[in-house]
Amino acid sequence: MNSEILSVEFFDSWTWLIAIGAGLVLIILELLVGVDTGLDLVFIGTAFGLGGLITLAIHSWVWTAIVSGIICVLYVIIGRRYIHKRTAVPLSKSNIDTIIGKNGIVEQNISREKSGLVKVGNEQWRARSEEPISAGEVITVTGIKGVTLDVKKTEGGKE
Repeated sequence: MNSEILSVEFFDSWTWLIAIGAGLVLIILELLVGVDTGLDLVFIGTAFGLGGLITLAIHSWVWTAIVSGIICVLYVIIGRRYIHKRTAVPLSKSNIDTIIGKNGIVEQNISREKSGLVKVGNEQWRARSEEPISAGEVITVTGIKGVTLDVKKTEGGKE
């Protein structure tokens, strides 16, 4: 019976430290994972840390859990929507994506193993294709990776 009281008192006395430690672990985990979690681990970790700090003088695991839980719920209900809206990066196509679907002329032969050179509009581009395409043939841009165009032969062939 006496050891039971000691373990409860010990747990009550150190719960704030456990909450702060758990918060720090979550924040460090966010740093290791990257921002793929949308900063959720940072805010939940901060909620645990704040819950531990606020209840430092109370020495009650119940109050530490309640305060940490309230802060977490407030973040999920109010803060998460605001934070994610403020940190979201809008997905938009760049100007370079407008080249997809355009036609051009092969200036240097393209083979499956070796990139060639094409002219689309007034610009020369490095290009690759799944099929060999000879100089002078008309191509259509199907995609872009970095500074290399993915192209295919256009029906009709030579210019």
